[in-house]
Amino acid sequence: MKQDDIKHHLTDDLLMAYSAGTLPEAYSLAVAAHISMCDESRARMHAFDAVGGSLVEHSDAVAMSANSLQETLGMIDAMEPLTKTAGPQKGVLPAPVLDYVGGDLESVKWRPVGMGVKQAILPIDPDRIEWKASDTCRGRWLLLCASLSR
Repeated sequence: MKQDDIKHHLTDDLLMAYSAGTLPEAYSLAVAAHISMCDESRARMHAFDAVGGSLVEHSDAVAMSANSLQETLGMIDAMEPLTKTAGPQKGVLPAPVLDYVGGDLESVKWRPVGMGVKQAILPIDPDRIEWKASDTCRGRWLLLCASLSR
């Protein structure tokens, strides 16, 4: 998909929530996929990042425990090292979606749902999400694709 192909852009509310890190993981994935391909939305998201950074910079200091730095560094040391390196994108899926799928379209485990539409349910980390009573797709993000007959 080329930049000129994108006709619809994300709302400011959605971009602000993404920038603030308050979106559920599934929504964050959809926004990340869009901004990876859309210069306009990505520029607006960076503007919201700048506003958030300015707010943090000018906010009042908060007391921290004496060992907070050591605890944070310990958590970083305990993390698994990153093994992937960024490189040129191959395939049709946006880069943020490639990690969830584990490859490009040939790696997707499609399931027919009728009328030529197929779906693949991508697992997300349920521990990172605060669910509301209205959430119906707990722990999953649906990736839908319509089959085109020729």
